Amino acid sequence: MKSQIKENLFDYLLYALILILPFSQAIPNIILVLISLLFLKDLTFNKIKETFFSPIIMLLFLIVYLSLKGLFFKTLTEDFLIYKGYFLTLWLLMVLQKVENWGQLKLFILLSINAMVVTSFFFIGNYYYHYHQLPFVNTEEVNSLLVQERPYAGFMAVLGFFLSFEFIKIFPKHKILFIADSIVMIVFVLLISARLSILTIFCVLIVYLLFYFKISIYKKIGSILLLILLLGSMFFINKNIAQRFFIKDNINKSLQEATDYEPRIVIWNCAKEMLQNNEFNFFFGFDSYKKISNNYLECYSSNIKNSSKRDYFLTIKFNSHNQIIDFFLIGGLIGLGLLFGFFFIMFYNVKDNFFETALLVSILFFFIVENVLYRQFGCYIFSIFVAMLVVKNPTVNDEN
Repeated sequence: MKSQIKENLFDYLLYALILILPFSQAIPNIILVLISLLFLKDLTFNKIKETFFSPIIMLLFLIVYLSLKGLFFKTLTEDFLIYKGYFLTLWLLMVLQKVENWGQLKLFILLSINAMVVTSFFFIGNYYYHYHQLPFVNTEEVNSLLVQERPYAGFMAVLGFFLSFEFIKIFPKHKILFIADSIVMIVFVLLISARLSILTIFCVLIVYLLFYFKISIYKKIGSILLLILLLGSMFFINKNIAQRFFIKDNINKSLQEATDYEPRIVIWNCAKEMLQNNEFNFFFGFDSYKKISNNYLECYSSNIKNSSKRDYFLTIKFNSHNQIIDFFLIGGLIGLGLLFGFFFIMFYNVKDNFFETALLVSILFFFIVENVLYRQFGCYIFSIFVAMLVVKNPTVNDEN
C-alpha cells in the first residue's frame, strides 16, 4: 500500500489540486510546490526535449521574448505581477508533462467542475429562497453567488460540457450519466446568463455540424437553422439573457445599450487609440505594462463623458479584457505572431479530433474577452487544458 502511494504520489497530489482549484487560491500553490519537487526528481533530458519540441515552444518563445524586453527596458520588476502569471503558466505546462494518464485526470477535472457547479447552484437556490428573484443581469451580485466570477464559471461549465460529451463516447454503458451531466452544464450556463459561454457552445456546435457530423448538406443546413432558432428563442424565453446581450426594440437602442453598459466597447476603443500613440512600436509594442495601464486611465479620463461611469472606470482600472490585444500592446507584431503561431500549431495538431478542437476553440474565445493569464486561476486552467491537448498519453479505457 505504501509503495503504491509513493509510486502514484504525483498523480494523487495532482488530483487533489484539480478538485480544490475552483475553491482556493493558496492550497493549489502549496500542492504545486510538492508536485514540482516530484517532477524535478524524475526530470530527464528527454522529458525536457519532449516538452519544448511541441506547441509549447511558441509560448516559451513568447514569454522569453517579453521577459527579455522587460529586462532591456528595466520594467520587469514593476510589471512582475503580470510576468509571474506567465512564468506560472510555463512552469505548469512543463510539470504537467509528467502526467501519464490524462483520461483519468479528465475524470477528476469533470468532477471538479461539477463540484463548482453544484456549489453555485446551492448558493443560487439559497438566494432565490430568500429574495424570490435571480440577479443575473447585475454582474456584482451574480459573482457573489458563484464559486468563480461569471466568465470563469461559464468557461469551466463549457469545458465540462465538452468533456461530458467526450465521455459519452468513451463510456457508452454510462452515457445516460454523462448526457445528464452535459445538460446540467448547459442549464448552468443559461441560468447565469454567461454570454461568451452561450456563444462558444453555439459556435462549436456549428463547427461540429459543418466539419465533423457525417450527414447530407441539406440536413447540415437544417440543423444549423434549428440551432439559430433555438438561440433566438432563448432571448425571448430568458429575459436575463436578452438583457445580457442588450436585446432591445431595435438595433439603434441595442447599440446604445451596449455602449452604455458594456465596458469592453470603451476599453477596446481605448486600445485602438493606443496604436496611434508615438510610444507604441508596431513590431515591439510598448515598453511596459505600467505604461499601457496609464494610457488606459488617460483614455478613460478624456473619453468617458458620464462622470459616474468615468469614475467607475478609473477606480476599477480596467485592463484590456482581451489576452490577444494585451499581447499585441506589450509585444507588438512579434508577440502577436508568436501567440497566433501557438494557436495555429495547436489547431493543426488537434483538427482531426472534435473534442480537442472544441476545447481549443473555447480557450481562444475566452482569450478574446478576458486577460486569462493575469489571474492565478486562469493560468491554472489554461495550462491544464493546453497540456491535455499537447500530451498524447494513454486515456481512459474504452468500454466499447
